[in-house]
Amino acid sequence: MENYQQLHYNEAAFKSSHNSYDRKESLDQQLQFYDTPDAYYNCGCRAVELDIWRHSKPDEPNSPDWFTVNHLTNGGKTLDYYLSQLRVWHEHNPGHDVIGVSLDIKSSGGDASTFPEEIDRYLTNFMGRDLILTPGDLFSGINGNNLSELVKAQGWPTLSAMTNKFIFCLSGNEDWKKLYSEMSPATRFCFSDATDASQLMVPNSRVVYNIKEGKGSSGEIDKLRSDKILIRVYDVDNGNDWQSARKLGANNLATNKVSGSTWASVSTHAPYSPFESN
Repeated sequence: MENYQQLHYNEAAFKSSHNSYDRKESLDQQLQFYDTPDAYYNCGCRAVELDIWRHSKPDEPNSPDWFTVNHLTNGGKTLDYYLSQLRVWHEHNPGHDVIGVSLDIKSSGGDASTFPEEIDRYLTNFMGRDLILTPGDLFSGINGNNLSELVKAQGWPTLSAMTNKFIFCLSGNEDWKKLYSEMSPATRFCFSDATDASQLMVPNSRVVYNIKEGKGSSGEIDKLRSDKILIRVYDVDNGNDWQSARKLGANNLATNKVSGSTWASVSTHAPYSPFESN
């Protein structure tokens, strides 16, 4: 599709990197799209994923080490280390496509009630409010748990209306992301996903369905898509799985195979394409 920017966000399919911090390609390399016959399948991601651990303390000011990024332990570089890479890429690519950032919450200890304000304050300080498209920016009238109803009624903006920005979505710890999505939802900076389709079949504050490759039924996906829910499928790591995810109607195809796999693309000439379905 030549003019992919006219697609609404929920109508578009795109490649993303899974556990982006653990890939051999840097974040800026992962986001680079190569519009050539021999390289279109290398990188070209329009979303990344960072696994986060919380280390905040109530009596300390917001600092870079409040959140770190790693998969299995609570060590690793600070979240700001990766956010700074995204900011630099943004500065070097004016007018860029909207970029999704999945923050997979690995922490489970401590007071969950402080997490919403902590992560939003962190993103304000180390990403910048002006770079983030929040639920309230995209959908008017958020009141209580009605975000899903607003998305269904208003629809997602076109890609052209979302350029030069980032969208953050919380994943991982169910209790924390659910609490986040329901606590002052009109003022939150991030979206939150759900891994149980039934949670998205009723009015609620989450509008992203996140499943591992091979999970989810076509009937559920069709219903969620008709309600304009975004679909993310992860661990899409071979050609057959990629085609299955595309036919299922996935928007966000998250793979560990960022480079070197000819099947890992949604188009030979653009980083977005219309989603496919049976």
